[in-house]
Amino acid sequence: MSPKRDPVPRARSPLQWLGGILLLGVLAAGVVAAGVRLWQDIDIQRLTSSAALAEPHTVPAALLPNAPAVAQQAYEAALFYSPSSRSFFPDSQYYPDQLDQWERLIGETGGRVTRVSSAAEIEALSGNELLVAASAVCLRREEVTALRNHAERGGGLLVTWAAGARDSNCEWLGWHALRTLTGAAEIRELRQREALYFTVPAGTPLSLGFDPGTRVELRYESQLAAATDGPRTYWSDWALNATPADANDAVHAAATTGWTESGGRIVWFGFRLGHGARPEDNQRMSLLLSNGLRWAAQIPMAEITAWPGGSRSALMISQDVESQFGNAVALADLARRKSARVSFFVVSQMALDFPEVADSLKLAGEIGSQTSDHTILAGLAYNDLRPRLGRSWAEIRGWTGDSAYGLHPPEERFDENTLRAWREVGGTYLLAVNESRTASPEVFATPAGEIVLLPRILKDDYNVFVQEGALRSMRLTEAYLEGMAKARALGGLAVISTRSQVGGVPSRVRVVGEVIDSARATGGWWIASGRDISDWWLARRESGVQMRGTVGGGVEITVTAPMNSALAGAWLEIILPGLPQNWLPTANGQPIQYFESDWGIRIPIEQLLAGEEAAFVVLREASQTSGG
Repeated sequence: MSPKRDPVPRARSPLQWLGGILLLGVLAAGVVAAGVRLWQDIDIQRLTSSAALAEPHTVPAALLPNAPAVAQQAYEAALFYSPSSRSFFPDSQYYPDQLDQWERLIGETGGRVTRVSSAAEIEALSGNELLVAASAVCLRREEVTALRNHAERGGGLLVTWAAGARDSNCEWLGWHALRTLTGAAEIRELRQREALYFTVPAGTPLSLGFDPGTRVELRYESQLAAATDGPRTYWSDWALNATPADANDAVHAAATTGWTESGGRIVWFGFRLGHGARPEDNQRMSLLLSNGLRWAAQIPMAEITAWPGGSRSALMISQDVESQFGNAVALADLARRKSARVSFFVVSQMALDFPEVADSLKLAGEIGSQTSDHTILAGLAYNDLRPRLGRSWAEIRGWTGDSAYGLHPPEERFDENTLRAWREVGGTYLLAVNESRTASPEVFATPAGEIVLLPRILKDDYNVFVQEGALRSMRLTEAYLEGMAKARALGGLAVISTRSQVGGVPSRVRVVGEVIDSARATGGWWIASGRDISDWWLARRESGVQMRGTVGGGVEITVTAPMNSALAGAWLEIILPGLPQNWLPTANGQPIQYFESDWGIRIPIEQLLAGEEAAFVVLREASQTSGG
């Protein structure tokens, strides 16, 4: 049962829509901050001449990402019980139930739980223990001091929601105690919203097990936002844009991580356990909280990074070839000059009338389908879809001599039958909007095998020139670069989508060249075709990562390639106790190349053949002590 009382004594404010330009301050080490234009839903309302999205279509739930590898180490955890805080909630059982849920979650992550209920008991804890203070709204001054002192002694501290916002009599004090505990510059309560989301970017110790840019929906209750430096999980709108608590753009963090000078780790969550809107949201929330527990307790974790080659984000160039087929050759020529692969999606029956175009497009990348006759696929019976898509696949095979792997469904409308039918005829991925569930590819199960959805979260040329009425190509460049900045901040996929009849004129083709040049100048982008991206995503998903502790406090990590494909370009992200410089990774007893991150180290993995394993041992240098 949710509490019916807010931490802040205030009058309820009416629902408000947030708009304008927001600063998305979610950046990993080495990522340059970029302003992101708030585009709400416009990019999703894209091609339709009819009310396409007003007609619901059924898409199954995507498969969950792989869980991170975790060193199965037991740790000691103290769960703080605040007698004063129990009386704050109208339901006297709410606070004890919250603590019981936290005790179960701590136990599931390997923690051995004891409960403490006074400042003296907190002060008696060792610096090796994790201290959790969940929903402890009403605190004595000495309790706040004891909580902070534990982190200053090198211990782990996890706090949630409005800790210390009220005194031991539950009288309002303000946010000073919470700023003291977390190190946040500002704390604000979120105003009531039409819908409440937070988004998890890549590049934080809380992000493992999440596809970059995953959105989680919460039930509306009183939730808090913080202003803090560095990458963070942040409050967002439906379209993954940061939505600050008020006019101060910096106050939008939903969860934060930090250190003390003595090496204590502090984690704060601005929400409470169990507030997910749906079961899958609660599942994702529990993963985020579990990551916070492990990081604060200094338990090692690892996973394969989202993109190969150590890249921060991925960039896909696509063009729908629906008419004016000759215009597509201009983009193909540009792509070859830039050594960038393009994914062309052709209306295959029309393509047969232009045999001279096929070789140019094929040399510049890959050729996928936009169906044989541009028929909307969502809602069609499977027995109708299967021959339709099979026909388009065969037409492309005859036109190019190659198989088609990608499908860009007309008006980006698809359903479960579309996924199944395209996979059965030989396809491996779809390109379409995904309702901004995530900025990363999603994997769906079908009877014929898994299939990947590559999400389009950027505006395209249709949005800019047709819907917005832009006249100059510069506006298209700006729209692409703004969207890329957002995708990069999230660590996700940016799709530059054009049409031969809209973006095929020379000035608009040059825009794509400018985008490619910008990505290469910025660095950290993997520029690849849709097929390469979907193949990578499946190979990463089907790879295995296992971790175990070793004598001396080190960890051994084994990476296994998929049984049916090689694993090329993978990097291993390892979250470690202490400081990165305190660790030395080895393979076969020899030091290997690695790169330090804010949270641990990253190791490039040499190409593994199908089913092949690579083992690494990360040793703690004996002369170093824990910290960071």
